[in-house]
Amino acid sequence: MDAAENEASKFSKMVYLAVGVHSGYGPAQRMYVKRGYNFDGSGVWYKGKPLDPYDPCVNDDDLLLFMSKEL
Repeated sequence: MDAAENEASKFSKMVYLAVGVHSGYGPAQRMYVKRGYNFDGSGVWYKGKPLDPYDPCVNDDDLLLFMSKEL
């Protein structure tokens, strides 16, 4: 992560990433929070678009939350 953030800092002052929601992504979710990433407030995304309230979805690898961090 240090190397990736260092490389990204050459192009932008912000880093954005998406992380899965199901428990298999739990370790990544915790790591990103510990590294200073915050949820961007865009809500849950599914299959490449924001998920509207009460829309059906599947808790699979396409269900994402976006996060960002200022470098």
